[in-house]
Amino acid sequence: MSDFKIAAADLSDQGMDRIAWARQNMPILRSIKNRFAVEKPFERLKIGICLHVEAKTGVWLEALIAGGAEIAITGSPGTTQDEVAAALVSEYGVGVYGWRSETFEEHIENAIKVLETQPDLIADNGADLHHLLYRGDRFSSLKQSIIGATEETTTGANRLREEIQQPDFSTLIINDTMAKRIVENRYGVGISVLDGIMRSTNILLAGKKITVVGYGYCGLGVAQRLRGAGAHVTVVDKDPLTQLEAHLEGFNTAALEDAIVSADMVVTVTGRPGVLSGEHFEMMKDGVILCNAGHFEYEMDIPSLKSMADNVQAIRPNIDQFTLTSGRNVFLLARGNPINLAAGDGNPIEVMDLGLALQSLSLEYLVKHADKLSKVPQTVPYEVETAVAKATLAAWT
Repeated sequence: MSDFKIAAADLSDQGMDRIAWARQNMPILRSIKNRFAVEKPFERLKIGICLHVEAKTGVWLEALIAGGAEIAITGSPGTTQDEVAAALVSEYGVGVYGWRSETFEEHIENAIKVLETQPDLIADNGADLHHLLYRGDRFSSLKQSIIGATEETTTGANRLREEIQQPDFSTLIINDTMAKRIVENRYGVGISVLDGIMRSTNILLAGKKITVVGYGYCGLGVAQRLRGAGAHVTVVDKDPLTQLEAHLEGFNTAALEDAIVSADMVVTVTGRPGVLSGEHFEMMKDGVILCNAGHFEYEMDIPSLKSMADNVQAIRPNIDQFTLTSGRNVFLLARGNPINLAAGDGNPIEVMDLGLALQSLSLEYLVKHADKLSKVPQTVPYEVETAVAKATLAAWT
């Protein structure tokens, strides 16, 4: 790839150092890379990717490139590591479109750049590439030529199943696997969200009243880790069975309106838009901290929050103070972007070794078997998930 759009090309050496440290702790991907280098499953194929551009992703791209792939990639607002982006461009020839400070509008333009490279395979994150493909007729011919795709997240899986009625190719949902849900979502997201909160705020969590909105696998992990730090956690979820599960796990449960009134912090982990709106901000107490652990900032209605404020001021890296017309202060972390990546380094390296191995083998499976798959969003084949689980056990035990 000769085209790219990044923050600074002179950060490449720092990016290579980050990638080297991640590689040291990703034995599964190292093994996959060695096999791909011999078998070349992606020879003469282009892969278009929307996934956080950070060090673990760099190790993953090494494996895909060893397998013969040509790659274009964009990340998400607030999550790109500019050093890694520079390294991928200068050392690997990857077409990178993204930078840490990009807005959501710029992110969409960067995702369009990825699709303009005419990829044969797609690896998506939040379904942004899928959404652009099916919005209008701009990429009509590309829809017909794509072999297949993967989707990483809960948010993306929801969008695919609810917004796209007649897909033109198969999409394997990485998030449907129990390996992803348990290892990455519960254990990886839980600890990385706690890390992002601590890096941003430097406050004592013990004794704080924290409301976690959403109790899927990610929300469960977040709630557990916050409780482990001594916080008094209340869980909000629309599903009565999920509320019951949270209750049996020892968490307080409540309706959203009741849970946010006295909360010191509110964390959203739903994968859905508009979870917190202007009416909810009006209910919150002075000094409340808002934190999003979902994929998109739109879980909180940040435009409404801005409209309610007389003044908005950045008081710390990744903390904006909104002084409302009522005189109350609301503190927003990381501009509403995913706290674990926007304010930290994301999920632990070993966890992403598993997750990106699933991505690698799923893409390989699509190359070999896409013509036998139905053209709908579907779970990763059991044989792929089992292979990754066995490799993970071997690496971790």
